[in-house]
Amino acid sequence: MIMEKPHILMGAMPIYGHTMPLRAVARGLIERGFAISFVTGSHFRSAIEAIGATFHPLSGYSDFSETTINTRFPERLNLAGEELGAYDNEHLFVRSMPSQYGSIQSALGELKKDGRKVVVMVENGFLGGVPGMLNAPGIKPEAYITIGVLPLSLSSVDTAPFGTCIPPDASPEGRERNKKLNEKNREEHKELHLTFQAMLSEANAEVTDLLYHDAAVVLPDRYIQMCIPEIEYPRSDLPSTLKFAGSLPRGSRDPAQSFPEFWPELLENERLKGEGKKARKVVAVSQGTFSNSPTQLLLPTMSAFSGSSDILVIAVLGARNATLSPSYCTPSNVRVADFVPFDELLPFCDVFVTNGGYGAVQHAVANGVPMVIAGSTEEKPENAARVAWAGIGVNLKTGTPSSEMVRESVEGILGDEGFKKRIDLMRQKMETCDPIGTIADSVLELSGR
Repeated sequence: MIMEKPHILMGAMPIYGHTMPLRAVARGLIERGFAISFVTGSHFRSAIEAIGATFHPLSGYSDFSETTINTRFPERLNLAGEELGAYDNEHLFVRSMPSQYGSIQSALGELKKDGRKVVVMVENGFLGGVPGMLNAPGIKPEAYITIGVLPLSLSSVDTAPFGTCIPPDASPEGRERNKKLNEKNREEHKELHLTFQAMLSEANAEVTDLLYHDAAVVLPDRYIQMCIPEIEYPRSDLPSTLKFAGSLPRGSRDPAQSFPEFWPELLENERLKGEGKKARKVVAVSQGTFSNSPTQLLLPTMSAFSGSSDILVIAVLGARNATLSPSYCTPSNVRVADFVPFDELLPFCDVFVTNGGYGAVQHAVANGVPMVIAGSTEEKPENAARVAWAGIGVNLKTGTPSSEMVRESVEGILGDEGFKKRIDLMRQKMETCDPIGTIADSVLELSGR
C-alpha cells in the first residue's frame, strides 16, 4: 500500500529575497510529488500559483511588500544603517509574528479538515511558526521545519554575536571574548527581546528566554541551512536538529524568458575564452532586489571601469522593466539589463560585484565566481564577512564604495588565482549536494510516513 505524502504548508516573509528562495524549494518538492500550500504576501499570489502551489495570503499587519513598505512604515525613510536594521528587526520581523501565526492557523484549518498530515515549513525570517512551537493554542501540524535562506544567526560559544561581523574564534581567549560580546549583545537588545516576548504572549504562546533569532533555529523539529558548511562559521555547539543541505542547484529558479540585446556579445566572448584567444574579463554588478539604488554600487562600478578595453561590465538593475535615468552616462564598455537570472549570467563572469544578499552569494558559489561585496543593510554585512573569511571574495565593509575601491578589489581578485580556486572547490562540493532530497527526507521522517 502506497501511503500519501504529507501536505507541506510553507510560510515566508513577503519580501522577494525571502519568498522566492522558498518558492524554489516548493517547486522542487512539487516535482517530487508533494502538495504545497504557501502563505506569504498577497502580491506573490501569481508567482506562487504559477508553480502549482495553493496560495494563502498573509492577513493583517504582516501583509506588506517592497513597494508598500515605506508607506506602511514611513519612519524607515529617515533611518539608515544600523538604525534601519534595528527598526526592521522589530517592526517587520518580530511584530509580524502574531498575524503570521494567525495566517498559518487559518491555512492549517482548511488543510486539516480531511485529517491529512501537514508539515509546516517556514524560512528563517518568518517567525509565524514560533508560537506554535511554544504551544500556542490552535491546530497542530505533524512537525515544524525551518529553512535557512539567510545566514545562520545562532548564538554560539565559538562566535561573536550576529551583526558584529567578527570572525569566529573557538580558542579559550576567543570563547572568553565571545561570551562577553554575547552578554553585551543581549543587554543592548533587551527592548527587542521584550517585544519578542510580548508578541509571543499576544499569540498566547509560552514565553522563552531564547533570543528571537535563536528561537527560529533551536525550536523547530528540524532546521535546514541552505548552504554548504564551508561558507558558514563553524560552531561546536550546533543543535542535533540542524542539517546543512547545500544551496539550490543552478537552474532551480525561473529561467530567463528572453535575453538582453547584448547577449550574443557575451556568447562570443565566452567562445573566445574557450578557444584560448584574447577575450575580455567580464564583471557583473547588481544592487539586488530590495536595497537597490543604482548610486550605491552600480554607478561606482560602471565608473571604475569606464573605457577599459579589456573589461566588459554587465550592470543588472534588479527589477523587471527597470531603467537607468537618462542623466546617467553609460560608458562604452558597460551593458545594462533590467533583470537577468544570476544562473544565466554568472557562468560568463569572472568577478561578481554585489551588495551581498544571501541568495546572490549562493548563486556566486554555485557558479564558481569570486565576489566583491559592498553591503550595509539587512544581513548583508554578515554575508560579506563570511565571504572574506572563506577566502572567496573581498569585503569592502561599506554599502557605498568609491570607484577606486571597486576597481582595486576587482583587479586584486583577477590578479590572485587563489580566489577562483577556493570558490571552485566550493562549487564542486555544492554540486554533490541534493538539497531538495534532504528537505524531502526530513518531511517524510518527521511526519512518520
